[in-house]
Amino acid sequence: MMRSSQRRLPGGLTPAGASVVLGLLGLGGWLIATGLSRRPGADSSSKPPPSQDVTLGSPTAPVQGGAGVFSQAGPEETEKAGAGRCAGCDVVLVTVCSLRRDHVGVYGKLDISTPHMDRVAQEGARFERAVAASNFTLASLTAVLTGRFGSTTGVTGWDKGLTEEVPTLPEVLGHYGYQTGGFTTDAPSGFRPDYGLDRGFQHMEITPPPPGTPDGRGVGGVDAPAGAVVSPAAQWLAKHSEDVPVFLMLHSRTAHFPFVVNTKGVQEDETGITRLLFEAGRTDAATRPGEQAMPGMAGGTQQQGIVEIQGPDPLQVRVNEVGAPAVAVWKQRYREAVERMDGDIGALWRALEARGRLNRTVLVVVADHGESLNDHGELLHGDAFHEGVIGVPLMIRAPGLPAGRKVSALVSQVDILPTILDLVGAGSPSGIDGQSMVGLMDGSVESIRAATLSEGGVARQIGPQLPGAVIAPPWALLKQRRGCGTSTMVLDGDIPVCLYRMDEDPGQTRSVASQQPEVVRMLLDRWDGFREARAGSGKTLDLSPAFVEALQKTGYDFSTGVPQ
Repeated sequence: MMRSSQRRLPGGLTPAGASVVLGLLGLGGWLIATGLSRRPGADSSSKPPPSQDVTLGSPTAPVQGGAGVFSQAGPEETEKAGAGRCAGCDVVLVTVCSLRRDHVGVYGKLDISTPHMDRVAQEGARFERAVAASNFTLASLTAVLTGRFGSTTGVTGWDKGLTEEVPTLPEVLGHYGYQTGGFTTDAPSGFRPDYGLDRGFQHMEITPPPPGTPDGRGVGGVDAPAGAVVSPAAQWLAKHSEDVPVFLMLHSRTAHFPFVVNTKGVQEDETGITRLLFEAGRTDAATRPGEQAMPGMAGGTQQQGIVEIQGPDPLQVRVNEVGAPAVAVWKQRYREAVERMDGDIGALWRALEARGRLNRTVLVVVADHGESLNDHGELLHGDAFHEGVIGVPLMIRAPGLPAGRKVSALVSQVDILPTILDLVGAGSPSGIDGQSMVGLMDGSVESIRAATLSEGGVARQIGPQLPGAVIAPPWALLKQRRGCGTSTMVLDGDIPVCLYRMDEDPGQTRSVASQQPEVVRMLLDRWDGFREARAGSGKTLDLSPAFVEALQKTGYDFSTGVPQ
């Protein structure tokens, strides 16, 4: 599948390294500065007007999915970047699907083997309080590639795509003469042309998942070597001259549900979870080309969204029946997937060494979101906004900056775009929500934001009832239909609101929303004021039946019946 197009870069560029008001003042400060924060005591039900609804099943440009190579011409005219700490450096961005921060060895929470990710952090900076812009892939990747929250782009559900006027990171880097390439495996990740996230990638390659990965498990009988998903990216990299800088993005799904890659451990697992993980989504594999296994299903959501509620997931039922032993196996299979995924980072590192410009490469590794692992009664992700899902690992290795730095300041995925552009001396698009993190990395500043957002969910977002989180240390406000466990909760509209004081309750076990109504109102006011000010509207999309099926089978089955 080939496509060629030429599009003028929208959204004027600000001088390289220019300050962004939102980033400098923090979310709340920006709202106060613009006078858009509501008066104390104002009605919290006052929300922006509903976004346009979508009729699923209509024939208007449905999201189809599928593998292919997508190409588009770079800008006809480019300019040289300014004076950055790493002007002319290659930029490599790795986004890892479903990776919890506490499952990366360098963060020190678990005894887990992730030597390649650890090396990135040890030679650069690791961020201890990085927050995902959403709890599912599409919205988070959109934030990473645009530097804007979901309220600004309008991409807060699977039925919304990026509009043409919002510039992307590869578009900006292409403006400065970069060769740009994006790589992933075929799965409903959102990193694909259907959602507009191909924009600016002069080469985008979506390949069938190889054996030895969760999406390609059991195919061909022999597992591919660790890091096989990196091969297309490595081959593309090897074709490009060292004289021209490249921007390469790899989206890895090796740690994604259903975690297993073969039948190893099935016979020994008395809980039956390993067998169910391997078989998830494979009942119709024989009807697919090459008997390719489809991703599995194990609903992480209570919301009726893209499809009608279909009933309880067999994996959820089994976890409910067996209890703690089943959860232990679930966590072990996930841990093994994370360690396997670390091989992707190793393979990419070797490709960068072969290019011969590792000392002239900015390398960013970040998760799109984490995974619940039955924390707070959610197996996967897409419903809740607890720390295990929106607290993500973020590591940045950049020449000329201190190695082994541990950054404790609050940051967001929207801060990645301006950081990369600052490092290479490129100008940031106007109107972004992010702020460069370079000052945090070199120790010249202590903080860049007072608050951040995580917004949206896997179901369609209809009207003002947008779930999400406002993180404003020490507070974490979570607005989610899942509720707050056994804690007393309050409502915003018809969605429960939970409030946690993170310095006293890092496990988010005791919501104090009912005891702290003034804090709840303040944080909701900040969020609502921001949404009113930014008021982005994503491109409304239809989803083909095949793509809906793939979403269901990769963990988004929109059913009830979650384990408690």
